Amino acid sequence: MNIRNVVFDAGGVLLEWDPPKVIARLYPDPVVQAELRQQIFEHPDWHEYDRGALTDAAASEHFAKLSGRSPDEILKLMRATCESLRPIDGTIELLGELAAGGVNLYLLSNMPVSTFDYLIKRDKFFAHFKQLVISGAIQLMKPEPAIYKHLVEKTGIVPAESVFIDDVLRNVIAARESGLHAIQFRDPASCRAELRNYLPSIGL
Repeated sequence: MNIRNVVFDAGGVLLEWDPPKVIARLYPDPVVQAELRQQIFEHPDWHEYDRGALTDAAASEHFAKLSGRSPDEILKLMRATCESLRPIDGTIELLGELAAGGVNLYLLSNMPVSTFDYLIKRDKFFAHFKQLVISGAIQLMKPEPAIYKHLVEKTGIVPAESVFIDDVLRNVIAARESGLHAIQFRDPASCRAELRNYLPSIGL
């Protein structure tokens, strides 16, 4: 097996993604917490925000109508959630080791452009990636086959020489169906162990 490339997801792999935790910090009432989860982050239209079909302003207006709250309140919650995307130390360490070992690194993530712009200015580890594919910039999303096709065409990687890492099983399955090897991320240690099988020469 000649693996040359590793493609990372962002939220849930490189960065913590836990909207319920953010909601709980801002709204102590469990009933309100459940309502906001359902009306915003678990609502199908949140995917349209990730896709880039809704701007921040349009999303805050839309979810304000769904939740019966003000656009300003929703925008504050959206910003708090964006800022809560903190690096997962174990994965960032693994990323650095792969970079030092000469592995080609790429990013494939579902997120709005505004979130990506905030993160890339804040977190230096994005410099490890040769190219970054963000759903909000191209209006394609995992697990749609078209986004994996776009990844391959944009980067020029050979799918059989590439491993994709994502915490969401349906995205992993779609990557495999597109010809990529794929790992479902559970935690940094297990991810490292699985990657070791693909990249024995790196010494992970």
